Amino acid sequence: MTDRRLLAAVDLGSNSFRLLIGRVETSCAGEQIRPIDALKESVRLAAGLSVEGMLDDTSQRRAIESLHRFGERLRSFSPDTVRAVATNTFRVARNGRRLLETAQAALGFPIEIISGHEEARLIYLGAAHAMAVDGRRRIVIDIGGGSTECVIGRDYESLALESTAAGCVTLSERFFPDGCVDRQSFARACFAARDVIAPISRAYRELGWEYAAGSSGTAKSLWQVLQVNRGESRITRDGLAWLGEVLVRAGHADRLKLEGLKAERRPVLAGGLAVMTAVFEELGIESMAYCNGALRQGVLYDLLGRGHGADMREVTVARMVQRYGSGTRHGERVAHTATVLFGQVARGPQEELEQRGQLLGWAARLAEIGMSISHQDHHKHSAYILDHADMPGFSQDEQSLMARLVLGQTGGLRKLAPLLHGELDWLMALSLRLATTMHRRRDDDDPVVVPALFFKRGKLRLEMPAAWAREHPLTDASLRSEASAWANQGVFEQFDYQLL
Repeated sequence: MTDRRLLAAVDLGSNSFRLLIGRVETSCAGEQIRPIDALKESVRLAAGLSVEGMLDDTSQRRAIESLHRFGERLRSFSPDTVRAVATNTFRVARNGRRLLETAQAALGFPIEIISGHEEARLIYLGAAHAMAVDGRRRIVIDIGGGSTECVIGRDYESLALESTAAGCVTLSERFFPDGCVDRQSFARACFAARDVIAPISRAYRELGWEYAAGSSGTAKSLWQVLQVNRGESRITRDGLAWLGEVLVRAGHADRLKLEGLKAERRPVLAGGLAVMTAVFEELGIESMAYCNGALRQGVLYDLLGRGHGADMREVTVARMVQRYGSGTRHGERVAHTATVLFGQVARGPQEELEQRGQLLGWAARLAEIGMSISHQDHHKHSAYILDHADMPGFSQDEQSLMARLVLGQTGGLRKLAPLLHGELDWLMALSLRLATTMHRRRDDDDPVVVPALFFKRGKLRLEMPAAWAREHPLTDASLRSEASAWANQGVFEQFDYQLL
């Protein structure tokens, strides 16, 4: 990443869309990010989600209009200084992918749909940078529009990550669709939230923490209301009970006469209060401080780390290689050959090619993790793991592409036709297959000659020295078979294998 000193994070939440721009500053404590501009728009995307899982046109229009405005502010930014992430509603909406394409065009930058675990990791990273580095174990609770993330960590390290399907918008729409609140509906909302938090309760209590902190809009709103109306500096169990009683007596959030409650929070107050009440009950929390660091701050610090050799994705790949007992040296050799081949033929914007080259290298290093399950069909097992594992730092699209590449490392090409989209996808798959073939002997002492690969006007040509072919007849035969398979598949107009 080039050092432009300004970084931007876009958080496409289920309730609000946020843009945060920060300046990287160096101090005696290291590099820190100082916020210099922020935008927030209450899009309430999750409110447009039907019971069938489809986003309605109105909510999609609000989202696109918001991103057009964000895009104007980011017009002078380069792609490597902006990271945009989409959360729960994009994850669960059946037409979320279709919206994503329009959203990216409106924003002018790629948007990553991240998993619940990745969202929790980034939330904790942002919160940790807003709290003291005190060596004490803490739990961070972030109630969003469509999900609630619960993280236990110490300093900058997360120890337990969970994302639960309960949010302030989804519960408000489900139990208080007209805004009316009575004792029964509020109790049902609390029980529904407790039901999704209960599965993590025992493990979290056993791990334990010394203090609790809440981040994002719901925690901030509850903290402000209790501070102004009750003089409490923290969110407390008694304070939540008091606010619940006041809300039930009012019968509707719009009839509440409470200082500190912003108009934009009224439609989702009941749902957010129900989730926070459930969190306190299930996890046994008595009081909670408010923390002003959350997902968008975490995205900025993660982006800063990627540009300074601390990419969480690299850490994840190394851990998975170790966990699944995959051959480190062999994987690195395959990765090197695959990325060199891809570099010979890929054409496009430099930033995209660099990103794809990274993903191809990681896919090559993880290509054989499925052997921990079975040698037979190991490529299928590897692909399944990559598609379904929690991989901190990776977006869902990145994991999915690596899974497809790994699936295609061997076997027939026909299975890849519905999975790969566009020329670069196919060239990545080709590069990995050729690299896998070249390193089949798994002999670290045998120097591998990287083929010369040419691609022009839809035609591919693979060249190898004739002397090499005579010394490696098995690999030569495999390359001929590979070229024939690609020629028959018809992905490219022509594929020739030549000896020089």
